[in-house]
Amino acid sequence: MEMNHINNIDFAKRLQTLEGEVPFDALQRLNALLAMDGVNAQSKIKYQLVGQIQKYQLPSLHLYIDASLPMLCQRCLESMQIPIKLQFDYVISAEMPESLDAIDDMDWVEASVDMDLQALIEDELLIALPIAPVHASLCKQLKFETGEKVNPFSVLKSLKKD
Repeated sequence: MEMNHINNIDFAKRLQTLEGEVPFDALQRLNALLAMDGVNAQSKIKYQLVGQIQKYQLPSLHLYIDASLPMLCQRCLESMQIPIKLQFDYVISAEMPESLDAIDDMDWVEASVDMDLQALIEDELLIALPIAPVHASLCKQLKFETGEKVNPFSVLKSLKKD
């Protein structure tokens, strides 16, 4: 079952489940931030969307996202993979419920007969991206030198008259 747009209230009330993959090239805003040399034809973002009504006594969605995003290390500028596993709970209603403020682990999504699932996944990935990704260990190409620095003005010392 592959869909990009769903009726989110109907999806939740019917307790439906949707699993799939989104190719990187379908997410243009995310692509602008990725190291495209790390993306190949098989690179995809996996997701699972589960409709619920029991957990919060309101129609709700639970979204799982599993991805490995290629980004540039800000220290060595080499491509690296950032593994991302995300989970979100969304309450669905026409207006944001006031009781939702007390629940920190819950988000709200507006009731829609045409909710764009791909845009929701892209939004959550954009928020989850690290601001300045770096390799966990020291980068391969970096070499730190220690020792005495050569003074660039030492040549002028020979021109000095006694």
